[in-house]
Amino acid sequence: MNAVSPTCHAAHNGMAGPDAYDLIRTCLSHRPDSTRREAARSLVNPDLDWETVRQEAQRHRVLSPLFHALEHLLGTQLPTPARNQIREHKRGLKIRNTFLVQELGRINQHLEAAGLPLLAMKGTVLARTVYGDLTARQSVDMDILVPRSQFSEVERALQDVGYEYAEKRKRLTGWRKTLSLHLDGQWQFTRAKGSFHLDVHTRVMPPRYSFPAAFDALWNRAQKVRLNDEVSVWGFSPEDRLLSLCYHGVKNQWRALKYVVDLAELIRTQPDLDWANVVEYAERTRSTRVVRLGLSLSQGIMSASLPADIRNWVQDTPMDDYSFTIERYLQRRESLSVLPYRERVHLQLATKDTVTHQIQYGVYSILQHIWSAFLKP
Repeated sequence: MNAVSPTCHAAHNGMAGPDAYDLIRTCLSHRPDSTRREAARSLVNPDLDWETVRQEAQRHRVLSPLFHALEHLLGTQLPTPARNQIREHKRGLKIRNTFLVQELGRINQHLEAAGLPLLAMKGTVLARTVYGDLTARQSVDMDILVPRSQFSEVERALQDVGYEYAEKRKRLTGWRKTLSLHLDGQWQFTRAKGSFHLDVHTRVMPPRYSFPAAFDALWNRAQKVRLNDEVSVWGFSPEDRLLSLCYHGVKNQWRALKYVVDLAELIRTQPDLDWANVVEYAERTRSTRVVRLGLSLSQGIMSASLPADIRNWVQDTPMDDYSFTIERYLQRRESLSVLPYRERVHLQLATKDTVTHQIQYGVYSILQHIWSAFLKP
């Protein structure tokens, strides 16, 4: 959504970021529609400072799902300028995501013809599988996962269809390229003078995180995702997607409401989720703390509904202190752009199931720092 027109907040009520955050969280929560509608009606009035709401939603990267929720809850009761802006936002996002889907389909078709597998991650795949609508979630770029052993072949295939290294990668050659790819677990490409950005992942998470699944295991459990009438791609199973969203939230210190909303929406829209498999897999791969924190945040912030046995499992290793830290941080994002360093370190170490994983995180964090400070050209 572009800058708000003067008519949309001619009357300014001095709404603060935390107040806007509460409105956003209420609209996106999984509470009954009647409860959310009543709360939204009490706040959405001619004096509402839409600009603050918009800024807070953008800060938390949930502008699109917020607009969908407002339309669903209030419909024609929304102020006319707000309805116009929502319509304009959805129109622009539909155009953008349609281009991304077509481009992802083109890449998938080319790699498939070369015998190279890919799994589509996040972005439009998440919009379709979790939100059910390409206009319900914004996508900045495209993300795909490929086998590490075939990265060079994927690289050449992408160059054949017009992709080149992103600017920050062009100076990396030889051992620097190898080390950077290992530490980051991904490589950035671009096409059409930066119109399309593609992140090619060789692992779901960087090595300092103990995300357990190798590509072959993810591929064997993958499901086909139909993005439109012409484009279908392979994506994660719901259980693997849940695990990856929990890890992705921890990696980013849960610094935007988007990470919690994505996870809560997956829980809501996947009634056939195999919870027993999720628990068994998390325990077998020593990922229980990451998953428990993600589910705790989804339940606490978004009122996500969890089966009784899963609620009990989450409480077996309470993550309340860390959930409270994240909830408080999200409320204060207007004035606190990042978690304080000490709390970031504490969060990362607390979400490791074993001392070995804590040491692994520390070692790779040191290597990343050395690389960024001394070795990166």
